[in-house]
Amino acid sequence: MFDRDKWQEILGTIRQNKLRTGLTAAGVFWGIFMLIFMMGMGDGLEKGVLNEFGGRSTNSLYIWPQKTSLAYKGMPSGRWTAFDIDDINALHQHAPYIDILAPRHVTNNVIASYKTESNNFDVRGEWKGIFKVESLLCQKGRVLNQKDEDEQRKVAVIGKTVQEEIFGNINPIGKYITVKGIQFQVVGVVVFEGESRRLQEAEEVIFIPLSTSLKLFGNGKDISWFVCTIEGEIRISDVEDQIIQFLKARHRISPEDQQAVGCFNLEKEYRKLTGLFSGIRWFLWVVGIGTLMAGVVSVSNVMLITVKDRTREIGVRKALGATPWSVISMILLESVFITTLSGYIGLLFGTMLISTINFFVSGVNMDEQMFMNPEVNLTISVWSLIVLIISGLLAGLLPALHAAKINPVEALRSD
Repeated sequence: MFDRDKWQEILGTIRQNKLRTGLTAAGVFWGIFMLIFMMGMGDGLEKGVLNEFGGRSTNSLYIWPQKTSLAYKGMPSGRWTAFDIDDINALHQHAPYIDILAPRHVTNNVIASYKTESNNFDVRGEWKGIFKVESLLCQKGRVLNQKDEDEQRKVAVIGKTVQEEIFGNINPIGKYITVKGIQFQVVGVVVFEGESRRLQEAEEVIFIPLSTSLKLFGNGKDISWFVCTIEGEIRISDVEDQIIQFLKARHRISPEDQQAVGCFNLEKEYRKLTGLFSGIRWFLWVVGIGTLMAGVVSVSNVMLITVKDRTREIGVRKALGATPWSVISMILLESVFITTLSGYIGLLFGTMLISTINFFVSGVNMDEQMFMNPEVNLTISVWSLIVLIISGLLAGLLPALHAAKINPVEALRSD
């Protein structure tokens, strides 16, 4: 029940010791404020860094040919290898656990035009799976399909930027775009589904069927590189070496040659970063709670001083029949009140500051944004309040027990 007299007494004690109570509350305020601020800023940094992965499948492996560094089976070192469509088909048969295999043939900096408008873009010969791997969303028309590949059709899917620079406000679907003197019918427009500025470069690309690209702009077989993804419980890191050794065997490359096959394991990099930020979160919790505990210790010290100052008063209470619990509850209530109130204000100010930073960061348009959308997790806020209440109880427990043990006769004799 609400004890009005007890609350009036607590508030009266606080008013009589404004400076002492204010300094004590400031320590708790600063502790919870710094905890919320650091967790929010850590969240923004994590989002900014992991945003560079975009919406791509993180369980994926990118592979490309490089120069050999070791002689092997009569083949000299320093030779360039080349992967081709036969390698892709053989790999599909050898590794049925692979979900998507997406080879690419790139023709860089090609002039593309429609009527009087023209500009330079990269032309990529692709299989249909690449749109899923790189999180490209079809905005108009359709993406490339198997029939386009099988029939070597002269069709193109263009990025949003290509549409804006070549076609302007004209609907490009069904129109013909000229690439190196060859006309391709535009069948779709794609946009990048994520927020990474770097990965939005895919919107500046013209996508055509891989078979068409190899026939018109390549030698009919060799590809630039490919990406493979795995769905389910298998990690790409577990089969990475198996895939690479299979390719080395096909091209008479030494199994010990570490330079002949280039690769980028997106899953491995993603796990490194998530593990790093997990460690950072724990570190911030330790620092934040440590700062908060410093404030709580100051509350406990102040309550001890309060008990000492009110020794005679407590003695009178006990002499008049006050129970030990009534004395303990009064001290505990004052401690919890100071801790919770100051901590809640710190929580409120920390949340407001993170929200303000989020507002300004959201309006910044940077090519490589490594910090974005900091937020205060609701779970963190709830646990912070729980920690505050428990801390208030612990801070007042020792002074309360000390007050309960005061001998009324000795208390009345004290100065």
